[in-house]
Amino acid sequence: MKKTILLILALILALSFPQVFSQDNQTEKTEAYKYLSSKGEVYFSFEVLDKSRINEISSIISIDNVKSNMVFAYANREEFENFLKLHILFKVLPHPGDVDFELNMKSDVDNIQEWDFYPTYDAYVTMMNQFALTYPNLCRIVNAGTTVQGRQIIFAVISDNVNTPEPEPKFMYTSTMHGDETTGYILMLRLIDYLLSRYPADPKVSGLVNNIEIWINPNANPDGTYRGGNGTVNGAVRNNANNYDLNRNFPGVDYLNSQPIQPETQLFMNIASGNYFRFSCNFHGGAEVVNYPWDSWSRLCTDDAWWIRVSRKYADTVHAYAPVGYMGGFNNGITNGYAWYYVHGSRQDYMIYYKHGREATIELSNTKLLPPAQLPALWNYNYRSLLNYIEQTLFGITGTVTDSATGQPLKAKITIAGFDIDSSEVYSDSLFGKYYRMIIQGTYALTFSAPGYYSKIIPNVNAINDNAVTVNVQLRQITTGIAGNGINPLEFSLYQNYPNPFNPSTKIRFDIPLSRGVDAEGGRGVFTKLIIYDVQGREVAALVNEQLQQGTYEVDWDAANYSSGVYYYKLFTNHYSIIKKMILCK
Repeated sequence: MKKTILLILALILALSFPQVFSQDNQTEKTEAYKYLSSKGEVYFSFEVLDKSRINEISSIISIDNVKSNMVFAYANREEFENFLKLHILFKVLPHPGDVDFELNMKSDVDNIQEWDFYPTYDAYVTMMNQFALTYPNLCRIVNAGTTVQGRQIIFAVISDNVNTPEPEPKFMYTSTMHGDETTGYILMLRLIDYLLSRYPADPKVSGLVNNIEIWINPNANPDGTYRGGNGTVNGAVRNNANNYDLNRNFPGVDYLNSQPIQPETQLFMNIASGNYFRFSCNFHGGAEVVNYPWDSWSRLCTDDAWWIRVSRKYADTVHAYAPVGYMGGFNNGITNGYAWYYVHGSRQDYMIYYKHGREATIELSNTKLLPPAQLPALWNYNYRSLLNYIEQTLFGITGTVTDSATGQPLKAKITIAGFDIDSSEVYSDSLFGKYYRMIIQGTYALTFSAPGYYSKIIPNVNAINDNAVTVNVQLRQITTGIAGNGINPLEFSLYQNYPNPFNPSTKIRFDIPLSRGVDAEGGRGVFTKLIIYDVQGREVAALVNEQLQQGTYEVDWDAANYSSGVYYYKLFTNHYSIIKKMILCK
């Protein structure tokens, strides 16, 4: 009986882990270390039958693709050595960034027509800056900062009034955060040119540029793309110069990431913190599919039906213009990320959970570093879908949230009871009070709330697919009992704090006039207090409590240890008090 049990157990193990070995495959290991020494990463494949086993392994190495039971993956040295401890047979594969065909590298990119080339790094930077020089009223360039090796992370910002803030949503495309996946790199450069050169003659383009602030970053990992040098993309690698996969480097939604945040990741997080991107997408290669959230949770996101519809529209439009077979795998061109394979620390999940936006990951070509002669065809398959995807930013429920008494814009939270989960709520912006809630067709009850204001519920809001419904809301301020007497307003001055909203510190400025800055004998000055209150009228900080002479004063308040919300600051003197409001946004 014992022998029978042991045989059964051995059979189960063999079926679950068919390539677990008692001895390492030394030849493949030697080949792997050659790649790790020359490139900092190795590309390899192995077979695993149990899907849960694949998810476990994904926490050790960077899985790139799963086809049936075959797994394709990358690993840096530390990841590879942890993988070796699993004793799984593997096969080292030629690196996708090493090619033997003509790359048609261009350092002079004037008079571009066919877009059948790859630019040198210097030509790429020149191209981006030239867009702004050629179209100064439509395009500006934002340099988010530099990579490990000092290359630039560059965004082209496109809008009809590009140098003036407008009450319109922000949209973002980025590509090639895996440096050897270069199809999206060229398609994004071409999309920038397409939007700029066709405005205003093309009605579709004009509708997008006039109503959306569009951010496009063609290459999010130039160190990886130009690993072989600034003059060629041959030798491109997946990871950054520190050998980290940038699409596994963001704060995770299922647990905190233990990897050190890389410079490229931090730069992107800074951009995302400074700009509320309502909708976005990042482009990859190695497959042909629209990958929608979540990547790291098996449960579906609340907007799953909307995501399926948007992804389906992208893929179906591609199918109308591409040969049979292109973007035809998976569920006919779309997939839930987790259903494909588990990924921790993806940018897609980060943007949705931490930034309350919406983002997908689109894989553009089975071949990572595509021969340049094929790039025009990929553009023709995809460009209509690229435009349609941007346009979705304008659909759903939208409007403005303001103060009922002053009409001033409010930063408010918009939630849908019984629907929103996992940070799916959205926010209005503090500059214009505008909000945008992309959502599947249906009838919803929206709750609008802001610190220091009474919440308001708007029932029976009917959303229609590919249309926008406008719901403007005014919120009434909660009375706190904090008030100023307003005496002598022309003699004393209390200014609006700056910045406002702020995080974590702000400056408050006020004036003590000459006639008040002395006592009866011309001596000590006037007794002055500057107090901070919360929305319940409770004192939380005393910034000034002393005799002051005539002059202008500026006081810093560091609110790092306080929670987000509305606060009031009140200036007191012997004869005068006044109060103003400020917003702490963390």
